[in-house]
Amino acid sequence: MAKYWFARRFPVGHPRNAMTPVSREGWLVAWAFVASMAVGGLAFLGLALAGSALLGIAIFVVLAASGMGLFIGLASRKGDALHTAGDYRSGRVSNEAAP
Repeated sequence: MAKYWFARRFPVGHPRNAMTPVSREGWLVAWAFVASMAVGGLAFLGLALAGSALLGIAIFVVLAASGMGLFIGLASRKGDALHTAGDYRSGRVSNEAAP
């Protein structure tokens, strides 16, 4: 069994298809997304105060889009579509990679 980084937040059949981190790697990806948004926001703020708001917006959009793409791509690639995060927390499903 492969080690999953993300799992469903809601059971199969629920109309929402959200994923949440269930491993250290998943949390690192989530924090990388937050960091890309924060760095983009700070770049926008700094450049806007310096009179280059358009460049700041462009940098923010690039960083936000790349962080979002990384998060969504890895969540769909490394996500468990059959089990919920609650299954992992309760121990019904193990997230240990097979040797």
